[in-house]
Amino acid sequence: MLEILGLPAHILFLHAVVVLSPVAALTGLVYALRPSWGRILEGPAVVLAVLAAGFTLLTASAGEALQHALPSDPLIEAHAEQGGLLEVSAALFTGAVLVLVVMTGPWISRKTPFLTRLRHTRWLVITVRVLVVLAAVWMIYQVAVTGHSGAQAVWTNWRTS
Repeated sequence: MLEILGLPAHILFLHAVVVLSPVAALTGLVYALRPSWGRILEGPAVVLAVLAAGFTLLTASAGEALQHALPSDPLIEAHAEQGGLLEVSAALFTGAVLVLVVMTGPWISRKTPFLTRLRHTRWLVITVRVLVVLAAVWMIYQVAVTGHSGAQAVWTNWRTS
């Protein structure tokens, strides 16, 4: 189990996920819904999405190590399942944001003729924008559900001990 200053790394890393994921999701939502802000939000949307996904994977990895160090508990297993869904939602959101930025981003799509054609395929752009919105909402929801299940696993055992 990875520890930082005597604390399980999972406990420290999860704070980055709790902060970065909703901020990334909100940035992605605005990027998808306000195309006129694309020039301003293109960079932050990509950076925040990649950071949120990276910290989600790092936190999940540290959480798996912590889970193996603890006795078997159905609440911890439920939290691990929710964490797995959070990994999927973060990966889907990051992929959708990257595809949208590549297709519509003012800095990227204008430099490649193929991407310029995609940029003018209205139904495809709308589909990817909707995918970003849905993935962002799912990621915010999944952060809340995963955090709640983790809090239940910690505090339920604490109260009954």
